[in-house]
This record gives sequence, structure tokens and C-alpha cells, in this order.
Amino acid sequence: MSFGAFASSAAHERDLLLRRLADLAILPPGHITAQERGHVDMVMAAAVSRLDEPLRRRLAERIAPLPEGPRELTLTLARDAFAVAEPILAQSVSLGATDLADIVRDAGHDHALAIAGRRSLPPVVVDALVDHGNAEVICRMLANKGALLSSRAAETLARRSSSEPEFVPLLLARPELNPRQALLMFWWSASQLRSEILARFTVERRMMHAALEDVLESGLEAVGADEALRVVLSLVRPPKPAPKSLLAQLASLSTDGHSEEFISALAEAGRVRPETAFRIVHDAGGEPLAVFAKAVGLTRSEFGDLMVHATNIRGGAIPSRSDVERIVKVFDAISIDRADLVLHSWDWSISGDAQIVLPAEE
Repeated sequence: MSFGAFASSAAHERDLLLRRLADLAILPPGHITAQERGHVDMVMAAAVSRLDEPLRRRLAERIAPLPEGPRELTLTLARDAFAVAEPILAQSVSLGATDLADIVRDAGHDHALAIAGRRSLPPVVVDALVDHGNAEVICRMLANKGALLSSRAAETLARRSSSEPEFVPLLLARPELNPRQALLMFWWSASQLRSEILARFTVERRMMHAALEDVLESGLEAVGADEALRVVLSLVRPPKPAPKSLLAQLASLSTDGHSEEFISALAEAGRVRPETAFRIVHDAGGEPLAVFAKAVGLTRSEFGDLMVHATNIRGGAIPSRSDVERIVKVFDAISIDRADLVLHSWDWSISGDAQIVLPAEE
């Protein structure tokens, strides 16, 4: 027998042995003792790499649908080349959440993409996919109704969507997204999505205002220097109309080019930070100015004047007729109370104090 023939015969005998061991490893519980099954599983996990790729793929396809597959062998095949691992990653229920999270962290892009499409994705796996960072993987995970986003993942992705706009419509479809996160994404969303955010993530606060009427102002005065608490409590205050002199003041400041004073006057009228007022004035879409105008009780005509003054301060091109119609449509569609809620939600998010941090105990 030639050396080549001997080597081929030896490989055949080796593969036959390994396939027979694999048959034992995937026997259902009850056909082999748990201890013996575990021993075979350990041996096969260490030896399976000696099989060629097509054989490993066929073995993975046999193991993937098993409700109680051999754990060590399943993990080994899940970390194999993607052509081998794919059926395990997509289907196997023998892989636990921590197993999947570890594979996402350690394996390649294709492994993470396959995991992102699994029927069920617990939060620990979703967090690992978010940390993995690839936009294609994250989009597939966000489109997966079986994925459960942790509050950390929703917050991270809402903020990251400013540079990954394809996340925005997918996040808006997620039940885990809260109104503050949606209203934060408003700033970098397209016009159509901005209208959707305003319609879906705002509420009328009539019952809240009635329940707090006799304690709200005194409670706010008692807040004192706790700025973070003051900002978050602004979310429950009723709207306050702007003074009648506001437009005349803004017209004068606009004509004279006093942009800083213009922003300050706007902030004072809206009871928000100058940073928020600056962002409203300089937003290219114009919808934030419509929200501000409605929140402070301006009429449609007064809002038109405000747009002119803000354009003078901002500089650049005058809005086209279609742009004006689009912006006015936003003004008409939102109520004063909802607009006020949006305005102070923006102020809260932009402030960076989107949670109350309690002082350390002494």
C-alpha cells in the first residue's frame, strides 16, 4: 500500500471513529447515562476540529435543532468558522444568554449578525451586540421583535442614532423606547419622523396639573439650588404664555443683530436654558421653533413673525414656501400643553441631567 493510500485509509478510519462518537454525543437523554454522555461530549468537543469543514457543518446541522444538545460540542461548533457555526448560532437552544454574549464579543462579524437574528434575544445578548458596535448587526437586532432591549441599550442607541440615522425609524418602532429618548432623537430626525415623534410621544397633562395645582409652585420654590431636580420638575408645570412684549423685543434684537440677547429673551420666555433656545433657533428644519411658539401661546400670525426674526438671527436662506407650510403644519397640529412638554423634555435632555442623581450620604 502506498503512503498516500495509507494516509487516506487512516483518515477514513479516524473520521469513522469521530462520527460514531458524535452519534453517541447527540443521543437523547435516557439512551445513555448523563455521566457517559458528558464524557463523550468533552471528547468530541476537543476532537471535532479534526473533521473537515463539510462534516463539521453537517454535524452542526444535526445538533442545532436538538432541545438538549451536547453543550461542549455545541459551544465548540458555535465558535467555528461561520460556514460551520451558522445553524448553531441561528437555532440552537442549547446556547445560553452568556454563551451568546461571549461569542458576540469574541467571534467575528458574521457570527454576531447571525445571533442578531435569533428568535429570542435576552438583554445581556442585546447589550453585547450594542457593544459590538457594527451598524448592520444593530439594525438587524432592532428589527428583531424577539430582542429585549435593556434601558442601557435603548439609551446608548438613541444617542448613537445622531450619527447612525438608520437607527431612528427602527428605534421608534421599539416598545422599550421612552418619550425622553424619542424627543432627544427628534433633533436629528427627518421631517416625517419628527411629526411622528410629536404625535406619538407627547401627552396632555390635565389630570397631572389638576392634582398638583395647590402644591406645585411652592414645591418648586423649595427645590432651591437643586438644578437637576428643578429641570425635571419643569416637565409637570403647566404652560405659561409669553409676555405680550416678547415679539416687539425680539424684533428689535433681530434688527440690531443682537443674537445673544435674542437667545436669552427666547430662553426666558420659554423657561428653558439658553443652550436649548440656541438649538431651537439654529435648527435647520424649523419644527422646534414651531413647538416653542405654540408652547408659549403665540398665534399663527405671531409665529410667522417669529420665524422672520429667527431667520435674521440665524442667517442663511429664507425658508421656501413649502418649508413654511411644513413648519406651520407642525404648529397647527400640536396643542399648547403637548408643545410645552416637548420644550421642557428637550431642555432636560440637553442639560445632560436626564436622571436625578441623589447626593452621597455623609
